[in-house]
Amino acid sequence: MNPIYLDTHIHTSANPNEVNEDYDINLLVTKIQEFNGNSDFLISLTDHNMVNKSAYLKAIALNLNIILGVELHIKNYDDCPAYHCHIYFDIKEITEDILDDINKKLDELYPNKEVVKKDPTIPTIQEIINKFDSYEFMLLPHGGQSHATFNTSIPKDTRLDSTLERNVYYNHFEGFTARGDKGLEKTQDYFKKLGINEFVNLITCSDNYTPSTYPNGKDKNPFNPTWMLAKPTFNGLRLSLSEQSRLIYSETKPKFYSENIKSVSHKEENLEIDVELTSGLNVIIGGSSSGKTLLVDSIVKGINKTVEDSIYKQYEIDKINIVNPSGMKPHYLSQNYIMGVVNNISEDKIENIDIIKRAFPGDEDIKTSINNGLREFKKNIISLIDSVKTLEHESKTLQTTPIISRLITRDNLETNIYDNLQSSEVENEKLRFTIGTYDEYVQSLESIDNFLSKYPFIKHDSDLVTKLKSELSDVLKISNKEKQVRNLLEQEQESYNQVLRHSNSEEQTKSQNFIKLLESLKKYVRAYRKFHRTINSISSYTLNFDSEEIESMGHKLYIENDFILSTDKFIEIVNHFLKNKISSFENITPELLFESNFKKQKPKVKDYDDFENRIYNSFEELNKKKYKIITNDGREFDKLSPGWKTSVILDIILGYDKDSAPIIIDQPEDNLATDYINKGLVTAVKKIKSQKQIILVSHNATIPMLADAQNIILCRNENNKLIIKSSPLEGEIEGINVVDLIAKITDGGKSSIKKRVKKYNLKKFSE
Repeated sequence: MNPIYLDTHIHTSANPNEVNEDYDINLLVTKIQEFNGNSDFLISLTDHNMVNKSAYLKAIALNLNIILGVELHIKNYDDCPAYHCHIYFDIKEITEDILDDINKKLDELYPNKEVVKKDPTIPTIQEIINKFDSYEFMLLPHGGQSHATFNTSIPKDTRLDSTLERNVYYNHFEGFTARGDKGLEKTQDYFKKLGINEFVNLITCSDNYTPSTYPNGKDKNPFNPTWMLAKPTFNGLRLSLSEQSRLIYSETKPKFYSENIKSVSHKEENLEIDVELTSGLNVIIGGSSSGKTLLVDSIVKGINKTVEDSIYKQYEIDKINIVNPSGMKPHYLSQNYIMGVVNNISEDKIENIDIIKRAFPGDEDIKTSINNGLREFKKNIISLIDSVKTLEHESKTLQTTPIISRLITRDNLETNIYDNLQSSEVENEKLRFTIGTYDEYVQSLESIDNFLSKYPFIKHDSDLVTKLKSELSDVLKISNKEKQVRNLLEQEQESYNQVLRHSNSEEQTKSQNFIKLLESLKKYVRAYRKFHRTINSISSYTLNFDSEEIESMGHKLYIENDFILSTDKFIEIVNHFLKNKISSFENITPELLFESNFKKQKPKVKDYDDFENRIYNSFEELNKKKYKIITNDGREFDKLSPGWKTSVILDIILGYDKDSAPIIIDQPEDNLATDYINKGLVTAVKKIKSQKQIILVSHNATIPMLADAQNIILCRNENNKLIIKSSPLEGEIEGINVVDLIAKITDGGKSSIKKRVKKYNLKKFSE
């Protein structure tokens, strides 16, 4: 969007009865460029009640952007002073004949160019309109200057509101002029009170009389210029006066920047595309089967180099020329995609929309915490099942061992020399170190080493990790050697036990069974203690995760995770696999977890390993995240109607400001409530369009008009040939005003609009 400097109130002659034929238009241009920093500009030379033909012809010779204009005196009431009002003509080419004709009509209206404010011969607005009926024009009275303003032309006992509303209603006034922004807020507040501020606005002008002193005027108030976001033409000015966001009051040129797709072109027997795209809002309109979706689909697939997936291959879209200097890939929402998401008729969810997913807060910390929790839980489950397995095994061992009174033996019984060489279970636990544990520790050390070596503010000593890995390797070797020695001693012990039993069968059997009883009891007690240590560890679980909450366009976004690690959830999951249920965590016992209590169908639990895996997997399956939205009015997204879901999606997409990639949306209004289109969508588009390019396919007049499109792309089907062309909103396509095309295609035509306006009786604009 290129801001255009405006000054449509410049005088060439101090005395309108004596036209200044020597007006220095070149000096004026120089001074304007000095003041506005060599920016593009649009001017009008508006002398009192006459046109300086010489000055206009000089300006035309310089190929300036200029509108033919005059500052008129207009009478409202006989006993009140006239007000000043600028008339601007829509002239495609300003010629001598036109200048002469305008001056002739002005001579008839104002025989004396310097009028007395209460002169009864001063024309009324209706006389002005009748006189220039053969021309297209617009009228802008003084609205914020210190003299000859519209309100001074009305008697004190006459309501200004009604008079002004009547003039706006009958299209007498397109806007108002002022010199500076002093009192501008008061004027704008007044427009708001009348309900006309959205489509009737004020532009500031210099009111300069002498080029050498530009931009100074007779008024002592400082000049705060207006910049217009439109083409420097009559229609550009007219549209800007009806759209507040197109007018910016600033001493310096406003700055806007966004990367954008520049153009699309293609010419085949069945398809012709000649489209210029701009920054801001580009709206694609057209009738049924006119190529609207073909255009956006081809742009997206062409940029993404996926034209082989297109359903429009008969148009040879692989040959379409797309000028996209930035190389950025646009965010694209197709019509069917939106419908599928909001109507739940596809597997796609809101998080499958890339730009929506990006808008949500990150959940990396949550993922890490859950993985850490699962890893710790895995250890506890392994420990728990291992202790239960041992308890069940030792219970069976004790059941197959004679009672202790049957194991008493006489003294001096020969003992097994290998008994005293056996290590205790406590010692075995201290020395036990498996290859799996070794790999786990080494992997952790390597992760730590990698992290510290890359951390910018730490001088990492990598030898520390190397030494630790070396020690772990030594531990593994020692543990393996100890296991070999222990196995050898156990084999020798059993062999010698057999020899002893042959020498004294009864006594030796009793003695050996007694030793086994003691060992079994020791294992049982250790396993029992281990079971309760693990249960105690599980009892401390209180892991429950939701992401941080962020706000986008008033909506609250967060990621909800179903993962819960708690005692209640533990009992719930474990009970699913048991025949006899555990009533509460406090009442859990090893016997309830014995294999004999496993379900053998629905689901069938095969053994301890299967039981362990099923419990862990059940918790792992809880690790599912849901993208949650609470709307700006406190409703849950999932419970909304398809229309309101679409509106929330559009809010978030249009409110996303973390990148400047273009946004392309195909017919978003299909599910939308009219109220949201008129307010929410329009507001969201206006807010973001200065920062990124938006391309919308629409069949609703509200979007291009109220959202104030910078550019319109017209699609039409002529005898099965698709023709697609573009123009700024204030421009023309093949000689027809773009706004007329919008009215015809999306709003039933101007006659339909006029009929609705008449039926609404909009003589008052306030709600």
